[in-house]
Amino acid sequence: MTDFAPAALLSERTGVELSREELARSASRYEPCLSAAHVSLYEVGARVPQLSTLVALARALGVEVRSLLIPVETEDLARLRVEAGIRQRDLARSLGVPQARWSRIERGLLTPEPALLRELAEILGRPFDVVARSALHTRRRAVAASARPKRRRTRTRRETAMPGRRLAAYAP
Repeated sequence: MTDFAPAALLSERTGVELSREELARSASRYEPCLSAAHVSLYEVGARVPQLSTLVALARALGVEVRSLLIPVETEDLARLRVEAGIRQRDLARSLGVPQARWSRIERGLLTPEPALLRELAEILGRPFDVVARSALHTRRRAVAASARPKRRRTRTRRETAMPGRRLAAYAP
């Protein structure tokens, strides 16, 4: 969950005048085992909540999941899914495609068919043009990333001094 905004959680919680304990108790109805300590770690950015926890926190605060995420101008397909609070596996199942295929679509490695995008828009409750634009943005970003040269891994001083003996330090 790379788009999580810790300050947004703190702002929303203080806006509805809940303590960390009250928020944790309220969110525990949707996500068991959530404590005030967890909420505190999320608010300071020391931990990032899983999607199910983020959905539980949003429900407890009475806000949409997107209000707890970093605002962006152009959303990709994965972001739309996260905002809807749907796991990748569940969305792939709803669309009738294998999860591996949907994962490649979300990463921009495959281009989805228009019929799949229409069904996705319906499931996510978003307009078709927003979903289509997001799919295009996802694909363009993946193509741009593949065009960049890959950085080569540099060897550490110890590896260059003793080539082929990287695990020697761990031998009994």
